[in-house]
Amino acid sequence: MIDVTVATTVERPVDEVFAFVADIENEPRWHTDILETERLTEGDVKEGTNYRIEFRSQPMSPHGGTVEIVKFEPGRRIVSRSDMGNMKPELTHFFDEANGGTRVTRRIQIETSGLMTLMSPVMKVMVRRRNVQFLDNLKRLLEG
Repeated sequence: MIDVTVATTVERPVDEVFAFVADIENEPRWHTDILETERLTEGDVKEGTNYRIEFRSQPMSPHGGTVEIVKFEPGRRIVSRSDMGNMKPELTHFFDEANGGTRVTRRIQIETSGLMTLMSPVMKVMVRRRNVQFLDNLKRLLEG
């Protein structure tokens, strides 16, 4: 299993940062590995909301999959699970007030199988680096 946690502080209110991150259709704007998302569930984002997601092509990575919101605590935490073939990531975002801004913590846990298990040590380094970049992008976008 790959387990990586990264964090940043965004100089925006918690409710604003939470609402932006909660809508996965915003992800292509800051998560540069995602090309497109489509909400498959009607209504407000909540537990049970589903998305289809398409990724940029990368070696050994899936090109698409599905995402389901499995825990949704407004202003506090969002947990989603994805099905991407031989990878099954669970992504948790935590949101905490930090001196008038928002501390965003992003934890990704990836269940791997087959060849991906052998690649886990290398993937962990890449996943950490990419997730730091994603949070930097989120910070720039929301503060800009």
